[in-house]
Amino acid sequence: MDPEKVEYELQHFQMCTEDIIAEHSVLMKEFIKRSLIDFTEEFIAKHRIPADRAIELRAQCHPTASKMFDDCSEKLEDLSQLYRQTFTIPDNILLPQDLQQRKGYKVEEVKALETKVAELDKQFRQDGVFLARLEDELKMYELLGPCIEEEKRLLELVDKCREEDVVPPEDLSLVQELASVMESVLHT
Repeated sequence: MDPEKVEYELQHFQMCTEDIIAEHSVLMKEFIKRSLIDFTEEFIAKHRIPADRAIELRAQCHPTASKMFDDCSEKLEDLSQLYRQTFTIPDNILLPQDLQQRKGYKVEEVKALETKVAELDKQFRQDGVFLARLEDELKMYELLGPCIEEEKRLLELVDKCREEDVVPPEDLSLVQELASVMESVLHT
């Protein structure tokens, strides 16, 4: 395979078809060897083979596994071709950098656009915070609504008491002061 294409795939896509094929080959070889060793151990245990014969059988596992792997090489090559067809990145694929170069964007233009996007993002976040504050304030006013109504009722009661002279003269100044405070609160 072309070393430049391998480098291109690794640099931009963090994968390479040949690496996948090599890793699969190593895994298959290890799988065959491990399976043969496990089978041999089971065979030795089940048939109660004497120790000297068991050592000979175990010694034959590695060469036999290599031979079995070699016998599978034709099928593994077919599988490797399938990997190449499936995972190879086409030559004509455009990366974001390629598209910028193709359209003739200059580095300064790209940076200006990135700055504009950052400014818009910042403005969007600020607007979001402002809206959240407005919503909180609206909820606060909704909660204050019943209090304001109660204050109005209390103010009307104070005015009524003042008109009817229900309040003793010594407490009249206190009632008038309370009425003025409540009116100033209602108007702010």
